[in-house]
Amino acid sequence: MKQTKALISGAVLAVGLLGYQGVTEATSGLENERDNVSDQLEQVESELSEAEAELAASISEVEEIESEIEEIEEALQRNEEKVAETEDEIAKKEEHIAELEDEMAELEADIEDRMDLLKERASSYQRDGGPTTSYLEVIMGAEGFADFISRVFTVSQIAKADQDFIDELEEIQIELESTKEEHESELGNLEEEKTELQGMVEYMEDQREEQETLQDEAEAMRADQEAMVADLTEDAENLEAQEADLMERIEAEQARIAEEEAQAEAEAQAEAEAQEEADQQSQQNQSSSSSSNGSSSSSNSGGSGSSQAAASSGVSGSLGTIMSASQQYFGNSTYVFGGGRSASDIANGRFDCSGFTSWAFEQIGIHLPASTDAQLNAGQRVSADEMQPGDLVFFNTYKTNGHVGIYLGDGQFLGAQSSTGVAVADMTSGYWAERFQGVVVRVN
Repeated sequence: MKQTKALISGAVLAVGLLGYQGVTEATSGLENERDNVSDQLEQVESELSEAEAELAASISEVEEIESEIEEIEEALQRNEEKVAETEDEIAKKEEHIAELEDEMAELEADIEDRMDLLKERASSYQRDGGPTTSYLEVIMGAEGFADFISRVFTVSQIAKADQDFIDELEEIQIELESTKEEHESELGNLEEEKTELQGMVEYMEDQREEQETLQDEAEAMRADQEAMVADLTEDAENLEAQEADLMERIEAEQARIAEEEAQAEAEAQAEAEAQEEADQQSQQNQSSSSSSNGSSSSSNSGGSGSSQAAASSGVSGSLGTIMSASQQYFGNSTYVFGGGRSASDIANGRFDCSGFTSWAFEQIGIHLPASTDAQLNAGQRVSADEMQPGDLVFFNTYKTNGHVGIYLGDGQFLGAQSSTGVAVADMTSGYWAERFQGVVVRVN
């Protein structure tokens, strides 16, 4: 019963190993492609992060330039307004100066008129008194004292009035000239201020042009960086979509293989259980036959034993010893390449396939070399149709005849497998059936 359960366990484990290897082989290409896409995505995301940082710096630079241009525009506006105000004041000053010049011209005309009048009076006195008449003569020519007084008074009054008028005109003229000079001085200051303001306006316009050039360059750079960010973002989205698609395909493939594996395990379990029932039935039949034919069996035991020995290999009779000795390692051993060749390995259940078969045959007193290549030549080659329990069976794994086990019969073999350690496995279907190419060696 224990041996049959071990056979069932070995069959299920063999199917599980096949399923695991199927998943690995079926998805390895997709996983490699996904890893490649992930590496590309990581690179693109790194470049995108750098591009976004550069874009943020460009935007900040453009904003700073725009702020400077705005300040220049405000200063220009203030200066242009000041220039306009100065020009208005200059126009007013020029208009006032023109008015003063008109007034001065009128005063000069009045002075000239008064001078002409005085000249005319002097000429009149000369005409009345003769060509040699003088001011004294005019006075002395009076006819009596009253006429004298009258003449003196008249002449003095005329002279004083004319002098006062002339003095007044001269004072006005002096005042007008002073005012004119003051306005011309202010006008000169305004002209200087206007020239200075215009120079500042021109300088600031040059600054504005330079800033606008920098702004155009920064805007162009920002546009290029925005385009780069957009391209990298699109690349990243495409790679993310590819990665997601590959993950879905991998998961779908794993699910499909898992489903097939589960089905295969269920079939193997059912087959093994059917085999167990058949073995139990066979044992019951044998027990019944032994009870009813005890004497006949006893009398013919010698001949039957001789016939069985002729039909089986030299090892099959001792196969029970090998199975009993191996039971300690079922579920309690590890596949180690090169294992089973030292006392420590054997004590701790560390075997590879040929190391285990060598140790197993030592349990029945047969020495086998501990390598698959040597064990191929350790006995007689027989066909797969003639193989018997105890024969060595070989499988093509990592190389031709790379794995060896001990045939148990009914399509089962005992060996040290990489997935299970020491266990019984099924070679009629699945992984081991695909790798068995009919190589059998019978050890004598």
